[in-house]
Amino acid sequence: MTKQSQLTARVPNIGFTILLTFIPLLINAQAKKAQPAYPSATIINTEQRQLISKLNNQEYELYISLPDNYAQGDSTYQVIYLTDANQYFGLMTDMARGLQWGSEMPEVIIVGIGYPLNSFKTDDERWSKWLAWRMRDLSPTNTPQMDKDFGNENIKSGGASTFLQFIEQELIPFVEKNYRAKSKDRTFVGFSLGGLFGLYSLFQKPGFFQNYIIGSPSIWSDDKVILQVEKTYADNHKDLTGRVFMSAGELEEEINSGMVRNMLELNSILKNRQYKSFHTDIAILEGETHMSAPSVCFQRGLRYLFRK
Repeated sequence: MTKQSQLTARVPNIGFTILLTFIPLLINAQAKKAQPAYPSATIINTEQRQLISKLNNQEYELYISLPDNYAQGDSTYQVIYLTDANQYFGLMTDMARGLQWGSEMPEVIIVGIGYPLNSFKTDDERWSKWLAWRMRDLSPTNTPQMDKDFGNENIKSGGASTFLQFIEQELIPFVEKNYRAKSKDRTFVGFSLGGLFGLYSLFQKPGFFQNYIIGSPSIWSDDKVILQVEKTYADNHKDLTGRVFMSAGELEEEINSGMVRNMLELNSILKNRQYKSFHTDIAILEGETHMSAPSVCFQRGLRYLFRK
């Protein structure tokens, strides 16, 4: 064997070596491409709609839950309007359906008011935007501290008046045009800042919603400004229409600015008004925190408002 042939035998072909190195990578890449794109999990009998408000130029994502066999019938239904739908729509929908199957509440349409988050690349971006939008829409007054804690770009607190107009002038007409919704049988559901907005709606537009589920309302906001809103209403009205279930988690008391005490204070004020058309039930949810309270609040609220 010549020296050249011996050298060739000892030194492998570089191109072949590279090929051997990359074959496993190519195989793995092809295997990954071949994996099926699994569909997202969905909730039965639901659909998603978009609605852009002319009042604040905000695009809202609406999550709609329809009763079983809705498409096969012609009945009209009560409607539950739920804030913070990005977080609570699935919980409320499945909970209500279970109670309906057990004949503990009537079939309803659920309209969840959410925000378009899928266009953002990361979860941090999504939730940052969500916190800012909900702060704006659900808070009655502008507060610098809330803007500091939750603000994003030009999104500021204090937009509850505009959000209430959006619900009245744009959302509800859209729902009642596109679905078989009863126009005088509406329920509002909100938690935390959503609960604060529910109280604001109660005193600003009494009778607009007939029922309310108010969970752990942020009465502390802006030095309890909602109590002044209530007083202004009481000074000018002799009656208040509505059925309200209001609750707070037992373990929220010290962590979340006296949540229980604030709720009890407001309830005492409302009881002392002796409104003939106003009915309320409150609950301190034993062992529950701000994060665990929503499921208990929603279930007990639905049963209080709708049990037969």
